[in-house]
Amino acid sequence: MVEKKYKNISLLIIISILLIINGCIMIKITVSEKRNPIVQQISISKKTSLSTWGTIKVNKSHFFPSSFLLKTDDKLVYIDPVEIADTEKADYILLTHSHPDHFSLRDIKKIVKPTTEIICSKGVFNKLKDIENEIIVVKPGDVLKLEGFELETVAAYNTKSVFLWIKAHPKSKENVGFILTLHNGIRIYHAGDTDYIPEMNKISNINVALVPIGGDNLTMNEAEAAMIVNRIKPEKVVPMHYELKDRENLEKFKLLVDKAIQIIELE
Repeated sequence: MVEKKYKNISLLIIISILLIINGCIMIKITVSEKRNPIVQQISISKKTSLSTWGTIKVNKSHFFPSSFLLKTDDKLVYIDPVEIADTEKADYILLTHSHPDHFSLRDIKKIVKPTTEIICSKGVFNKLKDIENEIIVVKPGDVLKLEGFELETVAAYNTKSVFLWIKAHPKSKENVGFILTLHNGIRIYHAGDTDYIPEMNKISNINVALVPIGGDNLTMNEAEAAMIVNRIKPEKVVPMHYELKDRENLEKFKLLVDKAIQIIELE
């Protein structure tokens, strides 16, 4: 009887983890009361800027997400928009994967216009049935020529498990990161949710890198993120995907990154 009880408990734990990983239960996303009320923005070049809406609340955790808006010339490119403050309509929406801290149908509906193109990994596509815009499904290694920039997709997956054999972002899901090459040659890398993986060793000539540092077997931790940043050697790096309470990890990341690379802490 005791053995059966423990088997049932183990089964419940596994089912719960699978559901959480797939973003089905127990995750509530809201705007954090710790969010800076002023939208944070960095200038990349004369006509190119990158901005973030700031901290969100994932259940009870205050969390700096992977949501950004790139403005380049007259184009607006949203990457993983979640709990956004802007209502400017998108020319492009890029979606790395379907977890709720990266994918919000409600926010997407705020910013689409008839000509908006959505570029997403295959796991996102099935969640966009209510969207009538053009949707391009991509996998790692794809290259798209878009109006105003070129888009490369990079693999994004976990090598570490969150529980037993279960990975939060398995390679089989074909989640992606993005490299945007603008018409002026500027290259921006958004890593998505990923560990330090072999595919990253092919990345080069990056001006701005957006990298997760949160760890917990969900993404790179601060040491792994610093390793890939130091290898890629971007001009600027923006740490993302971390809890605000883990301030010491952000400080470790800053210490580990080469001094020649500018670290931009948003929020």
